[in-house]
Amino acid sequence: MEISAGRRGWRIFPLALTVVLVTAVLALGGCTTGTSAVSSSSAPAPPSATAAAADCNADYCTPADWDTARATTPLAQIPPFVEPLNVIISARSTVSLADIQAALGNWHTVSTATTVSVLGIHIKCISSEQADVAGGGYVPQHVAWRLGGCADGNELSLSGNEDHVRIWNQPVAGSKYGAWFIAASYETMCVDHDGTLEPASEHAAYAALHAGSTYHCVDGGPGSFHAKHPDGYDDAAMDFSAAIVSAAGGHGWQVTMRTVSVPRGASGGEGGVPFGSTVYVLTVTG
Repeated sequence: MEISAGRRGWRIFPLALTVVLVTAVLALGGCTTGTSAVSSSSAPAPPSATAAAADCNADYCTPADWDTARATTPLAQIPPFVEPLNVIISARSTVSLADIQAALGNWHTVSTATTVSVLGIHIKCISSEQADVAGGGYVPQHVAWRLGGCADGNELSLSGNEDHVRIWNQPVAGSKYGAWFIAASYETMCVDHDGTLEPASEHAAYAALHAGSTYHCVDGGPGSFHAKHPDGYDDAAMDFSAAIVSAAGGHGWQVTMRTVSVPRGASGGEGGVPFGSTVYVLTVTG
């Protein structure tokens, strides 16, 4: 299914731009798996393992699992969960991941080793999750971006407007960069306030004194704001894809986008926030 600017989640970008850039997808050809070089200052080299799945097209090879590995949290209110891989930058792209990040402007690389203080609340910038997109087993994200970076991104999380992505590379034979599999979500900084998850902005003093009780809750789940992003997974995937389309237009790149429906092992992620089967596949050429 092709996505047009009229869909929900494209509301923040000019209609004319997205209509011009989101074009009909080219017919897909077959591909085989293999290793490929990755040139990106925003990410380390991809794993040496190649995608093991036999189901390949020109954009990517089907990963071993369309969900991340089950992750745990320090809060009893959030049981172990998986998250969806919901965006792919395809192996047919000729623009590097580093150039796409630079074009986006305000999406900065963040580290699992970084902690930031916002309103006196100390919180880890991002946690590590694992996915198996190359057939070599589950591995941590190769790189993570947060809208606004660590400090400004956590400022956005106080109002539930913090969008972030975890990114894994899949080497694909014949492709310079391979395919990039992405898990996107909107989050609210939340806190375990006397046994109940609530937005941290409503209990800033308490959260500052109970650093171990703060977390990033996916929008639409307990402890988060729901009004602007009622589905933190699907909304984030749409808006991140739209951001790439908009950024490409400013650099004279072409973007082809399609959606695919994939099998999921679960229907909900962190805090039970539901996610659908849709994955956005973008090819960026320039």
